[in-house]
Amino acid sequence: MDQLHLNVRNTASSVALDKQGRERDLGRGFRSKKLQSPPKCRKIRKLRILQCNINGLCTPSSRVKLDKILELASKHQVSIIALQETKLNTRHRLRVKGYNIVRQDRSSNGGGGLMFLIRDVYFQGIDRINSPRKSLRSQGITVLSRKHNNNIKIFNLYHPLNNQKLDLETLEGLFTNATVLLGDLNAKHTAWGCALANNRGQDLENLSNDKAFLFLNNGTHTYRSHSYNTTDALDLTIYSPDLFPYCSWKVVDYVGSDHYPILIELDYDVKAYGNNNIYWNFKKAHWTLFEKNLNEQLQKNPITEDLENEWFVFKYSIFTAAEGAVPRGKHKKTRKAFTNDSQDLQKLLAKREHLLQSHNLNDNTDARIELNKINAEIKRKYCSIKQSNWQDLCKSLDYKTPNTRLWRLAKKLDKIQPQVENTNSIIGINGTPTVNDKEAADALGNYYSEESKLALGRENKKTGKATRKLIRSCRVPASNELFNDPITSSELLYAIQQLDLKKSPGPDGIHGQFIVNLGSCATKRLLHIFNLSWKLEISECHANIGCYFNPRNKTNFLKGRKE
Repeated sequence: MDQLHLNVRNTASSVALDKQGRERDLGRGFRSKKLQSPPKCRKIRKLRILQCNINGLCTPSSRVKLDKILELASKHQVSIIALQETKLNTRHRLRVKGYNIVRQDRSSNGGGGLMFLIRDVYFQGIDRINSPRKSLRSQGITVLSRKHNNNIKIFNLYHPLNNQKLDLETLEGLFTNATVLLGDLNAKHTAWGCALANNRGQDLENLSNDKAFLFLNNGTHTYRSHSYNTTDALDLTIYSPDLFPYCSWKVVDYVGSDHYPILIELDYDVKAYGNNNIYWNFKKAHWTLFEKNLNEQLQKNPITEDLENEWFVFKYSIFTAAEGAVPRGKHKKTRKAFTNDSQDLQKLLAKREHLLQSHNLNDNTDARIELNKINAEIKRKYCSIKQSNWQDLCKSLDYKTPNTRLWRLAKKLDKIQPQVENTNSIIGINGTPTVNDKEAADALGNYYSEESKLALGRENKKTGKATRKLIRSCRVPASNELFNDPITSSELLYAIQQLDLKKSPGPDGIHGQFIVNLGSCATKRLLHIFNLSWKLEISECHANIGCYFNPRNKTNFLKGRKE
């Protein structure tokens, strides 16, 4: 649709650009062919969180556990992964495709280290809470909703196994509305499935009761010690009372750590990004029926001089006609390939799963020893496969390798993923994240407006004079006679012939396939809309120009929003 509007008057491009932005979805300026339409903002009906004490990610052999976590996240459509005891420090670099990384590395050589992996949802990091007692480690994020008062706070917690008491003063500050507390505090109490209680567990139970917070744990053990032959419920999930009715909790598949992963589902609408998986199947379209349905819809609404109404009727008629004539389908979801998909590793993983299901490890010492041997073999095999893959890649490169492939490989090797991302949303003037496109456009418009102001002093007097002269020369007079000439049907038909049907639609969602199959009646209606837009007075409207960021393909988009 955008390309059509641009091709109508190539000779009047400078004038047409001055009138851009006066009507939403009608003409948004020139765009590169490589740019795709902005991602549609959607809602995630169930926010899924995966938590796990992964017990180390600092060695290459331990990365097999992260692969298993990512595989579980893909299987259960998880948006947020919360990991404890990563044991990472600043020397370790992670690369997790498709996720935002929020790390808090350990400060000593002992255990510790927290990390969030986030995808598909907008978030903002919460400032680190400094505890007087260094043993308590915490990190937090705010998951954004369409309304500021519906945001959800998630805190990832870890307290090592030592003699120190819980820092109740710091913890008490985390017990607020719309809050999720999860992690491993090494606190034991019979209320969440432990065989006995310790002082730390008693303090946590009392604090939760005082704040009316509830434990999601159902008594299932989440920890198994292969050294001492014991099980316990150390991994906790605590919800505020306003969120508890919408939550579910279960322990999922073993990943190789001594702690089991936990899947949490929150039946709550949050703001998400990503393109809709549904598409129009134009190969099976019945265009004759589409034209007939479209004409019937347009005939129900007589032509008016109200541009807003005409554009609304035109879009509504197109989509109504398409629903009965153009089938819709879904793109196939491609499963990400993991290193543990190799046949050798799959055999070991299947053997480990069979051992866990068929033996009671508490009563069988031989089974526990066998499990430890299998885990060690999995780590060795994982490192061997990674080395083999790298050697195969190097062998495939020679003097015949195309330069494009070499440059692509060099960029991938050189690319360093940010390890601590504070947010993936746009921050407004007041420091709060924007929750809709209007707020984002206003924030970016104000920012770039301030950044683009020229601050030229006396020493740059000549430069300032030349700059102001150049700006004045770029202005197009509003009384251009070209706007008095209506667009002709031949010009419109020529523009339709030049449409690139492979181009993605804009925010209006109107594909080029719909335009080339409008029929004579609908084409006349479209011509009427263009001429109404062509005649608008420039003084009647103005636009804020905002730069939109697509987290998936890292592309910026310029979009005009009518005020």
